[in-house]
Amino acid sequence: MNYSDFYRQATSDEPFPFQVAFATGPTLPDMMAVPTGAGKTAAVILGWLWRRRFASQSVRDATPRRLIFCLPMRTLVDQTTMVTKAWLETLAIKDVGLHTLQGGAVDASWDGLPDQDVVIIGTQDQLLSRALNRGYAMSRFRWPVHFAWLNNDALWVMDEVQLMGVGVSTAAQLQGLRDALTVARPVHTLWMSATLSPSKLRTVDFTRPLTELVLGDADRATPVLSKRLNASKPIRRASTAFDAKQLQSLAAEIMAAHAAGSLTLVVVNRVARAQAIATALRRHARKVEVRLIHGRFRPADRRAMEAGILSHGLDGILVSTQAVEAGVDLSARLLFTELAPWSSLVQRFGRCNRRGEMPDAEVRWIDVPASEATPYDAEDLNLSRQRLADLSEVGPASLPTFPDDDSPTLPVLRRRDLLDLFDTSADLGGHDIDISRFVRTSDADRDVQVAWRDWEGSGKDEEPPMAAPAPRAHELCRVPVGSAEKLAKLRAAWRWDSLEEAWVKVDRFFPGLVILLDRGVGGYSDELGFTGDPKDKPTDLCSGGDRPGAHGRDWLSVGSTHYVTLTEHSEDAAEELRGLKKMLGGPDPWDLLERAARVHDLGKAHPAFQAMLTARLSESDGRRQGGPWAKSESGGGGRHVRKHFRHELVSALVRLSEGAPDLEVYIVAAHHGKLRLALRAWPGEAAPTGKRFALGVWDGDEVPATDVGGGIVSSACTINLEVMELGDGPTGPSWSDRMTRLRDEWGPFRLAFWESLVRVADWRATARHSSSKGGQHE
Repeated sequence: MNYSDFYRQATSDEPFPFQVAFATGPTLPDMMAVPTGAGKTAAVILGWLWRRRFASQSVRDATPRRLIFCLPMRTLVDQTTMVTKAWLETLAIKDVGLHTLQGGAVDASWDGLPDQDVVIIGTQDQLLSRALNRGYAMSRFRWPVHFAWLNNDALWVMDEVQLMGVGVSTAAQLQGLRDALTVARPVHTLWMSATLSPSKLRTVDFTRPLTELVLGDADRATPVLSKRLNASKPIRRASTAFDAKQLQSLAAEIMAAHAAGSLTLVVVNRVARAQAIATALRRHARKVEVRLIHGRFRPADRRAMEAGILSHGLDGILVSTQAVEAGVDLSARLLFTELAPWSSLVQRFGRCNRRGEMPDAEVRWIDVPASEATPYDAEDLNLSRQRLADLSEVGPASLPTFPDDDSPTLPVLRRRDLLDLFDTSADLGGHDIDISRFVRTSDADRDVQVAWRDWEGSGKDEEPPMAAPAPRAHELCRVPVGSAEKLAKLRAAWRWDSLEEAWVKVDRFFPGLVILLDRGVGGYSDELGFTGDPKDKPTDLCSGGDRPGAHGRDWLSVGSTHYVTLTEHSEDAAEELRGLKKMLGGPDPWDLLERAARVHDLGKAHPAFQAMLTARLSESDGRRQGGPWAKSESGGGGRHVRKHFRHELVSALVRLSEGAPDLEVYIVAAHHGKLRLALRAWPGEAAPTGKRFALGVWDGDEVPATDVGGGIVSSACTINLEVMELGDGPTGPSWSDRMTRLRDEWGPFRLAFWESLVRVADWRATARHSSSKGGQHE
């Protein structure tokens, strides 16, 4: 089977020459400059599948096992996921994972699959935040795992980059830093857009020459693509201008131009404007179906609005914001669009007569005064207005190209920024480095995630009950930070505190924060999405689930079905690490990693941990004297007597006392993501007077000798926390100095990769003895 046969099997269509070139070329390009509607998505996803699964062995080995498809908005994620799923099913490829990351719908199961081929499709917010080690809408203790997998063994595809703003510069700088600081497995980035200049990617650390894949004469000569490129799209100015007082007049103009049995698309610049126009159209056009799409719906409500639009088409009127501006496979006979920056208008034009099948297609643009330019700059709108004044046709073949600003969007991520972000510890005030300036350009795109619920006492500003389920994907809505702050002034907003393991009032709003609001505070309409109006009361969509997972328990660390000895668990983890070595290969320090996997839990021999695991057993139960144990069965264990006790700190200190290399000590310490570069006490800890203490561990604690299998028995140890002090001491450099030197010696990407391999080995070892409920699992 050659690639053309493979492509036909997946799509029932003939591939274009540029698609064949991507799949079968000797190397991957850096840029793909192809007009909208020409098949970029199919070129990349099917091309990656071919290179990864069916090409020559050398090409397979050189092709990253993770395809990271990064998009500027959620609607594009939904559509790309839908077509990818269909291709995989048609090709009967069942062992390639498909995972989605977008606001309100974050799939985390891929983080336990570093040795499998996966396609990860997500928004720039979710993906870039994870690539910067500050993943939005996830437990901080799993940040390093996502950081590791997204910066090693990955092909990044940045699609529709003209809408990504500073995200383009961040992706370019990340690629440059991967090249400079080195990675454990190759990473390549591909930027796709019809309007991207290579100079836009020139950052301080990304300066190498770029290769570009463009349409050739053979592509343009194919009948299908020729028809699309020569599609006619006459354009004129709408009779009704931007004016809130003329909504009814605009609705009447849209209705008069709409043709029964066709799609009319109305694209505007603001959510509130889209909501107002949709409401006016529904009043004006009772016999015409009117749908509304924007980025401020809860997924459950948005799916109802989108039903049938992407999969079966819509005969009616679709009102949208920039959510359909790029990539969405819609072909409208009539397009009304508000004035927008030129690159955005070009993308909107691409939603009209997309395949060249409509001889009566038409575009009308709605003028927007400078006073209403937000979220864009008035200068950008004025430039677009000048260009439109001389145009009567905006089809691909007729649309002129204009020079755009080709300098990188600021601010550009610096090397120092990335190195600082490797430390995932919050500062002493409990705050983190704000990465939003590297993810999105506009303040309007910096959002929190909000769930509205009822609970006993919610109307009195009482906190949610401890047993309240964690907010789930279907009930979360993206809300601007400022809007969330306004609602929180009416009634308290709540977040789960991963250190206190309790719901606490939100005192500081920042992008990516997940909060609960009392449903009575309002601000959301099931039909219109987020409005900010307290009169709009949403339906409570809570449907149960587990307590918040932000306490850091790993997703595979579920309750054990029986007690597991520390020796057995250590053997299991070492065996799982060897399995990863067999699948991944490569020049990694595998012997050290296997040793780290074997000794990672020896700190569980600490009396405090053993007492916790057996706390609920009867006095006569023989397991009180057995062990030492690594896992207890459901119901056997209790709570730690010492607040914030971390067994991995004990493991690391024991190995440090035995002369283990710092790299092994770090990997052992980091296997739950709670102890990495910074070693200090957490809030609420205490210890006997005169003793150092951190994470529930005290100076002078005695740890017995421990059998970790493989003929290895750790020595009995008296805990010494001197390394938490600054500077060098009798035991050598401080913890901070040791770990910072490791980061600088190996680079953040390789170090995260190695610590995550051991972490996954631990997860898989735990899963051998686990059920889906309960139990002490650390």
